[in-house]
Amino acid sequence: MSLNAEKFIKYPLADRGLTPLERLMLKIGWGGPIKCTVCGSLAFMKRIKQNLRETCHCSVCGATNRKRQLALVVCDAVRRMRGGRVASVRDLARYPDLVIYNTETGGALSRELSRMKNYISSEYFGEEHNSGDTVKGKMHQDLTRLSLENESIDIVLSSDVFEHIPDPYRAHAEVYRVLRPGGRHIFTVPFYKTGFLDEHRTSIGAGGEFVHTKPALYHGDPVRRGGALVHNIFSLEMLVKLAELGFRTNLYQVHSYRHGILGSGAVVFEAMKD
Repeated sequence: MSLNAEKFIKYPLADRGLTPLERLMLKIGWGGPIKCTVCGSLAFMKRIKQNLRETCHCSVCGATNRKRQLALVVCDAVRRMRGGRVASVRDLARYPDLVIYNTETGGALSRELSRMKNYISSEYFGEEHNSGDTVKGKMHQDLTRLSLENESIDIVLSSDVFEHIPDPYRAHAEVYRVLRPGGRHIFTVPFYKTGFLDEHRTSIGAGGEFVHTKPALYHGDPVRRGGALVHNIFSLEMLVKLAELGFRTNLYQVHSYRHGILGSGAVVFEAMKD
């Protein structure tokens, strides 16, 4: 029998491509049944498109594939932290002393989290505001200058946010400050699964302006019409820098037909403060 060392490779992360079942669901545009990790409903997936990560909406709450990925890791983290059965984000309302801070205010995940007694959410409205200000009826927070108290939060959630921060590790340091011992930052970011160094797409010019070192890239943003500029795309370097800040980080490459988590791009991070 011939030897094949490649099967033992863990990093770079392998991109396995679509399975036959995923190709079928993509062709017909729907799939299921699933048990949604956001709302807890038995549902099916609709609007399945080529970008699996941002589609595959739950037929009940509308949560996308990406939000179910995040929710799955959140639920398991709470189970390990507090015990009990946690099948979906809706179940978190049973933990009245649990404090969760979410870096966005809209969408199915935030709606379910708002059932909790101690849920905090915010948006970023621009540098002209101070963290903690109320803007358009919502809390403004600059993640590099959080107004939250030291060791006041159990779980911080961010979903494709940190790539839009010019100095993301300053923001990670702020998250570390506000987390309680044993707390978690559970997040997704664009991540090069075969790379080692972060990609810096902008730099700061002599006048303080952003200079594009790569073609400008924008992601959809609920606050800004033109979208949010991508400053960084991350890779293995991120895990090293998080360790230097004091985090112990798990990388999950999630795949679960049962929960409607498809494709090989379902990478979720859990940065833990010991």
